[in-house]
Amino acid sequence: MTRQSRRVLRGVIGVAALAGIVAYNVTVDSNSHISVMAQKAGRRDLVSVVSASGEIKPKRYVNISANVSGRIEQLLIKEGDTVRKGQVLARIDSTRIAAGERQSAAALEGAKADLARADADLEVSRLAFERQKKMHADKLVSDQAYEQADAELKMKTAAVNAQKKRIIQGEALLASNRDDLEKTNVIAPMDGVVTSLPKEEGETVIGAQSFSPTVIMTVADLSVMEVEVMVDETDIRNVRLGQSAEARVDALEGVKIKGEVTEIGSSAIPRGLTTQQASSTNTANQAKDFKVEVTLKDPPPTLRPGLNATTDITTASKQKVLAVPIQAVVVREISKQGKVMDPAGVQTAERDTAMPTEKGAEKEGVFVITYGKATFHPVKTGIIGETEIEILEGVKEGEDVVVGSYKTLRTLRDQVKVKPEVRKARS
Repeated sequence: MTRQSRRVLRGVIGVAALAGIVAYNVTVDSNSHISVMAQKAGRRDLVSVVSASGEIKPKRYVNISANVSGRIEQLLIKEGDTVRKGQVLARIDSTRIAAGERQSAAALEGAKADLARADADLEVSRLAFERQKKMHADKLVSDQAYEQADAELKMKTAAVNAQKKRIIQGEALLASNRDDLEKTNVIAPMDGVVTSLPKEEGETVIGAQSFSPTVIMTVADLSVMEVEVMVDETDIRNVRLGQSAEARVDALEGVKIKGEVTEIGSSAIPRGLTTQQASSTNTANQAKDFKVEVTLKDPPPTLRPGLNATTDITTASKQKVLAVPIQAVVVREISKQGKVMDPAGVQTAERDTAMPTEKGAEKEGVFVITYGKATFHPVKTGIIGETEIEILEGVKEGEDVVVGSYKTLRTLRDQVKVKPEVRKARS
């Protein structure tokens, strides 16, 4: 091989070596970049919704009990019947009460007869007293005879007054018995439909005067229906009267019913417990809900009380606001010096008690890609939509924001080099 050939060979080897070094450096630099998914912050129309599940109920319904205790003698309606206010729905056995009514009526008639006799005796005593009074004035009878006639008149007058009071008592007793007799008829208190009829003829029921009366039936006004839902305690602060809502009924596939929030409970109800159970149970650390009623507009005729439903309550809506995907907002610890702390380092320090670290302030923020690096920007957020969240401060429109992956965002460090894969924003 000539000297010139050796020079050419050494040159080729040198160029190849230089190319290898450059390629290696490029590869190392490329491998030092973290792959992330990015999306430009843009303006969107956002709607904030609170979802809750519950049950369809009539807006107005009455659980009907008998006013007196006894056996159901007649049921004059069946479940599903339409009834009118004042209509007789059922009759309770009235044998005992009717006998008491007849007895009090007879006693009243006897008292009136006794009053008539007392009035006659009083008239006799009055005439006798008048005679004695005249004769006493003419000195024809003694003072004793006159005083005896006066006393007799007063005694008869008192007897008449006492008998009149007994008549008043008898009339009151008769009115009470007749009222009880009328109450053996169970009357509809409102127009509506019989939606529940758990009792049958022949069953014994407890009257409304007792502590726990028996419900014979339920009558409801089905023209106005509502959904009673339980809203989580973390969401109730966003719910207001008059907010629009949309209900989806499990049994009516594809049907969506518009509604409006008309009532919000003021007391928290422990999840899974009734109000009575909650009063006797320690529920300090238990999740709680609030009862919210949504009145439905134009409910379909196929809607029935008791059906399960899910309600979406629109708590806020904004047009053309700056927004990013919800998962892009993460929490990082900021030291007192203003440095964004490495989440992996914080977790290690928390596990290792031998390495105490000064606790910083936790702030919400997003990672914005600037000159190939992910920079943590603390943000102020607004309403939350279905998949995106409003950004009030901290990000500018058009900036590339790291939106994934979740695993990457969980451990992503401030100012680390990244290799973005741009994802198209949702329209």
